Amino acid sequence: MCQTLDIPDFLADIVTPGAPGAYTENDRRELRDLAVHLLVDNQRLQRAGCATRMHYLLHVQPAIDHAIKAGWDRDDIHADADREYGHWLIDNAGR
Repeated sequence: MCQTLDIPDFLADIVTPGAPGAYTENDRRELRDLAVHLLVDNQRLQRAGCATRMHYLLHVQPAIDHAIKAGWDRDDIHADADREYGHWLIDNAGR
């Protein structure tokens, strides 16, 4: 059975209020998608030479932790983010 963690403010719109001690399937998918999206954003920021430590600690890590708590695998999240970032690199080559 999945449990919810204390929800950071930026995740509040994703988690369904009143879900009985667990995430709904839509919550699970949205948490995973958000974690992947934030990881890709972090990689883009790193590539642009921006400081990413606080972005990672305040946004990426909590999103990953919630996705894992909802039943997703950390390695799969990172693999999907790497794949999406690779597509972004190819699409934006030469820019």
